[in-house]
Amino acid sequence: MLSWVEKYRPKSLKEVVGNEKVKEKLKAWIESYLKGEKPKPILLVGPPGCGKTTMAYALANDYGFEVIELNASDKRSGSVIKRIVGHAATSSSIFGKKFLIILDEVDGISGKEDAGGVSELIKVIKKAKNPIILTANDAYATSIRNLLPYVEVVQLNPLNKTDVYKVLKRIAEKEKLNVDEKTLKMIAQRSAGDLRSAINDLEALALSGDLSYDAVQKLPDRNREANIFDALRIILKTTHYGIATTALMNVDETPDVIIEWIAENVPKEYEKLEEIDRAFEYLSKADRYLGRVMRRQNYSFWKYATTLMTAGVALSKDEKYRKWTPYSYPKIFRLLTQTKAEREILNKILKKIGEKTHASSKRARFDLQMLKVIAKENPSIAADLVDYFDINEDELKVLVGDKLASEILKILKEKKKLERKKKKEELKEKAKKEKEEAKKETEEIKETIETQIEEEIEIKKDMDIKTEERIETKDEIYREDKTKTEIKEDSKETPKESKKEKKTEKKKKEEKGKQLTLDAFFK
Repeated sequence: MLSWVEKYRPKSLKEVVGNEKVKEKLKAWIESYLKGEKPKPILLVGPPGCGKTTMAYALANDYGFEVIELNASDKRSGSVIKRIVGHAATSSSIFGKKFLIILDEVDGISGKEDAGGVSELIKVIKKAKNPIILTANDAYATSIRNLLPYVEVVQLNPLNKTDVYKVLKRIAEKEKLNVDEKTLKMIAQRSAGDLRSAINDLEALALSGDLSYDAVQKLPDRNREANIFDALRIILKTTHYGIATTALMNVDETPDVIIEWIAENVPKEYEKLEEIDRAFEYLSKADRYLGRVMRRQNYSFWKYATTLMTAGVALSKDEKYRKWTPYSYPKIFRLLTQTKAEREILNKILKKIGEKTHASSKRARFDLQMLKVIAKENPSIAADLVDYFDINEDELKVLVGDKLASEILKILKEKKKLERKKKKEELKEKAKKEKEEAKKETEEIKETIETQIEEEIEIKKDMDIKTEERIETKDEIYREDKTKTEIKEDSKETPKESKKEKKTEKKKKEEKGKQLTLDAFFK
């Protein structure tokens, strides 16, 4: 199937949008050739995607010229230009048609690989009998400085977004795409005047199945020198190491994306099985280096990967294929787009597992695989794990399929039911126990209060007894004091009798002491 760029490439200058003055200039130029005049070759200068090569082919088609082209994928040394361009510049085709020679991207002629290319081209121009159109992105590149005096420079402007939008709308209608104007206008705006890139973007979105406005906003800006289709054409057409290695210099894509494009289109370009085998061997080696980039976070490995995927693949073929090949969008990207929702769900599950187990995403991915195995072997344990990791129904269906997910969810539902019943019984038992404990506690409090009351009564009794004893003691003391007072009064009345009694008592004590001494002596 043709890419949309080729499928809808204008066949006539009338179909080419933009740069109206340039189209009139080209018509006047080619007609002067047909009249027998010899005007200078035209050098069409402009940014990528503005229609330089398309105009040249449309002009040839309008005026019946057969095209001979050398582009950036070809080696353009002095000898090659002399052999191919030199011959075509002075002869006609076998059908009697005149040749229109197109030399694409002449500002890329440089280095040892293209040695003598410009000087030989100047010689061919001087001798040419057929019209020559050259294209370049930069007319002031040092590599073609000596060529400028021999050509007429015609500047092309980038296409405005209105022209790009009109082309995109026409393609969308023919392809019956369900896309709104807002989306098409955004693609046109982001193309920066590069119609080829805008068409490629529209085709890529259509193949991905997502033609939404949000999908367009995720596309890279097109302010770049070349796109992936240009790079593919160079890599798969050339058999030159130097040309192949520089093919990706101006492509705004990472190597891990480019390798998928190359892998998708190698079988379309190469015809021999051994060539395809060698090409994929190089791609395999390139993929190893890309893996090392991710594992070691060492981006210096990219240079090895890009060399293998460009020069390695380019040199895998025995000869250059000069056929036209419709390159296509990698199927893996469409597959990834289709499975985007599923992958997002799996990432959510991985995140849940990682948070619960405090593990890395790599470890969580291993646990995820084990969960799949457990789900098949023991749905009951799987149900516990699903509950633990808080995996919902949609996530479980993506993980193990609808049938197994339903079985696990049924088991989980039963377990939840039993768990609720058990919890209810536990709560009932707990309430009963709490009630008994409350009752027991109430009784204990009652007993404590009664004990306290009894103790208070006893204390009151003791206090009453002590009070009575204190009263009795006070009465006794009072009586003793009274007795002493009376005795004292009596002693005042009989002093003489008292002195005599004391003397008699003293004498008795002395006699008693003497008797004790004698008794002790005779023992």
